[in-house]
Amino acid sequence: MVRFYKVYDFSKHGQVPQEVNSLRTIVIEDKKICLAHTQTGYYAVDNRCPHAGAILSSGWCENEDLVCPVHRYKYNLVTGRGKQGDYIETYPVEVRTDGVYIGLKKKWWQFF
Repeated sequence: MVRFYKVYDFSKHGQVPQEVNSLRTIVIEDKKICLAHTQTGYYAVDNRCPHAGAILSSGWCENEDLVCPVHRYKYNLVTGRGKQGDYIETYPVEVRTDGVYIGLKKKWWQFF
């Protein structure tokens, strides 16, 4: 089960709350997530590079790839797959009429 959290409210932040081809750190339930906004939409991925532990939101976007700021490793924003064979976790993003939402899987104890 996935729970969605509103990270941008269009009535407060405007219709384009984050510049295209930009990255930002979003914190949801103590989890740091890298939110990317590209020409094709919003993508949410883990904010730590699995290779060097770098903060991915300090990197940049190249088309649909996120580039790590430390070793320039590239990760596909849709699949999370790295060009070098590793991967980063991806999270579902929904753009609704009222804002942008990121989905996180509910933990087992949240079902009770």
